[in-house]
Amino acid sequence: MGLNKKTMKQIMFLIIFTILLYWGIHNFQVLTKLLSGIVSLISPFLIGICIAFLINLILVPLEKAYRKLEAKRETESTRMQSLRRPICLVLSTLIFLGAICAVFFVLIPQLEKTAQNFAEQFPAYLNEIDTWWQKLSVFLSGHGIVLPAIKIDHDTIMNAVNDFFAKNRSDVVDKTLDITMSVFSVVINVVLAFTFSLYLLAQKEMWKSRSTRLLRAFLPEKKANKTLEVLSISNASFTHFVTGQMMDALVIGFLCFIGMLIFRFPNALPVSVIICFTALIPIFGAWIGAIIGASLILFISPIKALWFIIFLIILQQIEGNLIYPKIVGKSVGLPGLWVLVAVTIGGSAFGILGMLLGVPLCSVLYTLAQNYIVKKENNCDA
Repeated sequence: MGLNKKTMKQIMFLIIFTILLYWGIHNFQVLTKLLSGIVSLISPFLIGICIAFLINLILVPLEKAYRKLEAKRETESTRMQSLRRPICLVLSTLIFLGAICAVFFVLIPQLEKTAQNFAEQFPAYLNEIDTWWQKLSVFLSGHGIVLPAIKIDHDTIMNAVNDFFAKNRSDVVDKTLDITMSVFSVVINVVLAFTFSLYLLAQKEMWKSRSTRLLRAFLPEKKANKTLEVLSISNASFTHFVTGQMMDALVIGFLCFIGMLIFRFPNALPVSVIICFTALIPIFGAWIGAIIGASLILFISPIKALWFIIFLIILQQIEGNLIYPKIVGKSVGLPGLWVLVAVTIGGSAFGILGMLLGVPLCSVLYTLAQNYIVKKENNCDA
């Protein structure tokens, strides 16, 4: 039996793949550095694609509203059509940046105020801890338990902190320079990514058309159509997931704000914004926000911080078991049980990134499996 051209290509591909796999296993550190360098090189473009995806969620409904406005003014339709993309893109970008700036304008002043209050009340906190420890020692000594005697002197602690910074001043300066350079690099990457995202959105139809033609040029028609189908399902799943996740975050942020006002917890607005922001991480994000929010309240009233944690535990149970599976599961077409499974497995395997991507990826697999089953059933019926 002779070997045809297709079989020879498959054999060559298998040989090359085996050689590369063998080299990768025996040079794992070199491969890791190589992949890290490639990811670092293209990271601005990857971030730009993510930013373009988020802005496009705002751009699409704005353009739909703009088309309705065009229909009402037919005499100026040509001119209005030429201005549709620039106007809607500028508005979408301003809304996107405005939302980010609003979060920081709420959080940063409050964090500065909290840090200032903590610095002013630090000696009082130490005295309270000292008093509490002495009372606890007296109480336990009556039951035969002796605690070691401690005496907290805030002057000594402050002197120790000052000595530490004096002895490690050069290290602190070096770390500060490293952090400054890292921040500068991140800013440059974000600017490049943002510029790249605007270029993508300005001519997104053209890029979509060229990508489709390129895909059809390198793949057989059947495989190209299947790839485009998977990409279309993935785009729909990720779009619905992000919109559902944002809606869920707004709901839990609003409920947290109302609850904090009812129970008169301090810092209601900034803490609710933190809860809303961290709730973008599926299921477990509110717990991260709870730690940050409780820390802000702790410096004002430790008792209220404890009650806040209890309040948020109850709210998180309601959100995680009722609100989230309904909103996000419905938006991506995924049953609530599979949402919980996707978040749990994704978080266990890949951490926070796995939590974020687990639900839409599971939705894609779920949709593809459903389509496959329907096709099989139709073939069987035929």
